[in-house]
Amino acid sequence: MINITNYNEHPTRKAYTIFHFFNKERADYFKELLLEQNLWFEEEIEEQPDKIIYFFGVKNSELKKVEKINYLVSAKYRKPTIANKYLGWGIYVFAILVFILAIIGYINSRI
Repeated sequence: MINITNYNEHPTRKAYTIFHFFNKERADYFKELLLEQNLWFEEEIEEQPDKIIYFFGVKNSELKKVEKINYLVSAKYRKPTIANKYLGWGIYVFAILVFILAIIGYINSRI
């Protein structure tokens, strides 16, 4: 099964969930937010030949709070779907024009 989230149940301690990050800035911001909320966590850094993984273990009893923090981290570092501003506006204008043409076509078919 494909997992698109950055957290999983702890493999040996079922009362904990593990969050992982591949980017130091994201991991640091996640840690900062956990500390601000006074949430307990364990931290570990795993260095592999091609990447570094930052792990955070949190209690399942605080999982809802930590998931909100995780969403804040994702929101802060997300990239826009369409990076080019002009292309994005072009797509919006095109969609509006298609919608207007559809309405005109519907009105003409009723006459």
